[in-house]
Amino acid sequence: MRPTEMKDKSMTTTTDIRGPWAEGGHQIEQLRLAREITQAELAEQAGLPNAGWLSDIEVGRRPVPSAFYQSMALQLGMTASDFAALCLRHYDPKAYEALFGVEVPALKLAA
Repeated sequence: MRPTEMKDKSMTTTTDIRGPWAEGGHQIEQLRLAREITQAELAEQAGLPNAGWLSDIEVGRRPVPSAFYQSMALQLGMTASDFAALCLRHYDPKAYEALFGVEVPALKLAA
């Protein structure tokens, strides 16, 4: 986790800047880094509004909207169904379990 310190004259507190979807966002970040592309490049290539939006996804402050599953999967070298499964696993575990059961399928790279 990436904590940040906030200093006050009387005390120091630590807050977590990662959001509720941090694990899924971290996996997306790792996929992006493995492809050696920047947030700005991925955001542009996948049709996201901007790099800040992708940053929010990677730190877990927002989930990937399903409208971007196909374009992000393509840019990250995944099939759309595998990317959707990755997102559902972290953003909607009940839907993931209903569709795929409890075992996590292996990810497949797009051809």
